[in-house]
Amino acid sequence: MKLELLRTPRPRAAWLCAWLLVALALPAEVLAQERATEQAQASTANLTATATTTISPPLLRFADFFKMPMGSKGAEITPALQKADGQQVRLNGYMVQAERPLLGHFMLTPRPVRMSEHADGDADDLPAAWVMVYLAPEQQDFAVPHQRGLLELSGVLSVGRLEETDGRVSWVRLHLQPEATRGMNAFEVTNYLHSLQHVH
Repeated sequence: MKLELLRTPRPRAAWLCAWLLVALALPAEVLAQERATEQAQASTANLTATATTTISPPLLRFADFFKMPMGSKGAEITPALQKADGQQVRLNGYMVQAERPLLGHFMLTPRPVRMSEHADGDADDLPAAWVMVYLAPEQQDFAVPHQRGLLELSGVLSVGRLEETDGRVSWVRLHLQPEATRGMNAFEVTNYLHSLQHVH
């Protein structure tokens, strides 16, 4: 009987052991392949998202607003400005320094301008090409303090005659990206605009 216990396992038992080992190893191998596939897909998604976010809107210049030189018809909108209507664009310009901060919006010009509304009235120094810049709708009661230096702004452009609340007529408006300023308080918006200044 003792000799019987020392005998090698039967071939069938050995086959069953081998089958169990393979069966147990398969799930681990399958899981490893699934993880590798998921990682590859995630890497591709990250690359796609990065490529999407790094594409910045086209730069629109103030010189592209009106046909030059101006003739007897006055300021005529260029095809480039008409094409940009309703599109995402970038603009480089200077915030107009007004006597009092405007609520929820400010003016942007190709050169620094300081306005004295009470002293000058309608005889201001605004160039022909300027833009009214709007914050997000929920920030229309924010007083925007003046920011010195050249700013680079991104937003949706709208073109056409519009009489503003103060009676001034604007032809071009830039609506800042809502996601850029949404949720910010007035102080944070000020810091955000300050961060858009060009550093020389």
